[in-house]
Amino acid sequence: MQSNLYKEAKQYYHQLVPDREDGLVLLALFQQYEDREFSEEQIIDVITRVYLDLGHENKRMAYERNNQIVHRLQEFFLWRDRNRKIYRFKKYGEEFCKRIGKRLAETYSPAKIKRIFNYLLDTFLKSLTTKGEDFNTWVEDHFNARSNELAEQIEILDQQVSESVKEFKVKFKTQHVNILKLIDTVSKGLEIIKAHAADLTNAFQTTYDIDEQIQTILESANAFPFLDNIRKVQHYNNQVRTHLEQISVRIDKIKPQIREFIFDFNQRELDRKTDRFIHYLLDHSTYQRSGIQKRMELPPSVPPFMIRRDDSISRFYIVSSRDLLPKPPISIAVRQINEEKKQEMIINNQRILHLKNRVVFWTNVAKSRIQETGSLDFSILFFEILKEEQGNLFVPVRTAQRILKYCKDKVIYQINIQTEAETDRHYQHISLWKMNIRKIS
Repeated sequence: MQSNLYKEAKQYYHQLVPDREDGLVLLALFQQYEDREFSEEQIIDVITRVYLDLGHENKRMAYERNNQIVHRLQEFFLWRDRNRKIYRFKKYGEEFCKRIGKRLAETYSPAKIKRIFNYLLDTFLKSLTTKGEDFNTWVEDHFNARSNELAEQIEILDQQVSESVKEFKVKFKTQHVNILKLIDTVSKGLEIIKAHAADLTNAFQTTYDIDEQIQTILESANAFPFLDNIRKVQHYNNQVRTHLEQISVRIDKIKPQIREFIFDFNQRELDRKTDRFIHYLLDHSTYQRSGIQKRMELPPSVPPFMIRRDDSISRFYIVSSRDLLPKPPISIAVRQINEEKKQEMIINNQRILHLKNRVVFWTNVAKSRIQETGSLDFSILFFEILKEEQGNLFVPVRTAQRILKYCKDKVIYQINIQTEAETDRHYQHISLWKMNIRKIS
């Protein structure tokens, strides 16, 4: 019976997932002692250093606080030897700290990703031809472990984007920071991350090769035992490709905002400098009287510049007559249609549409027989379809896939599969397991 994770975890959540202070104490202990033993005095020394660093130290409450922390950590994270009065990490506590350390130290590695994908594809192809191995064993032995490593690489890229934006927001609020230099640094960082995302997308092209091989399995007669794992692998491949696309889209949305911020900042900075300059002139300029006229003298720190010239020099611009005349009309290119290729495409599309219509037709036939009689021997129907479609294996295989999907609700339908082979004298090279579908409600 499946356990209720929510109800079970609710009671022990704070012990399994410590709060910030307890977690930092645990990480500091692991960094200092790892798999070695340590005393309670050494634990208290670490607690004191952590709380001093966080600015939460309270000497009056320290004794009670230290005892509570030590007691809480013993629940799931620390072993206590009562006779020797020493402590060491439990397996859960050790894995908890190592997992956090690994995630913080993990870096983006395109070479590692490429090696993993090549490994997955090679082992997948090998499992198709090796006796004793099949798609399910490949998923269990190879795909499950490696897929987690690949997912971590995508999360690292997304985290790098978040950290770049966070760094920009924090440093922007810092006084005496060179804003333009900061913006340039963040923009270059985002470009690097986007390049990494593009590299990762190229590496994930191998997932299409895996999907092609999976499609071959689906089209075979013995695909039923692999349907759950096929759905799992296809969902994972689509998911990682979507996540990578989202990272690139996220970067594309951030960069225009940064450019807009640069423009606004430059405009405000120009306005501020202009305003300061005008006020400086008003405060430090003087007037010199010459007879009845007054002449403004700029401050000594402002170099002289010409405001207006009475003898303005005329400027002439030479324009070519060619620029004034209307441009000659451009001849329109006449596109030639390749009628032969067009007919080939029409015929091919008609053939594909015909096959799809035949699959829909036979699927409806199977559904109606199940509804009318309450059961269906699909093995017999498979060869009946094969005969009617003149040996075209595509139609019965696709029909089988659609019927299995239609009858996936175990409350309404029951699918019985026997490993006994079903054959037909007209197609002796084709055999499939006997499959009976029964409507139970």
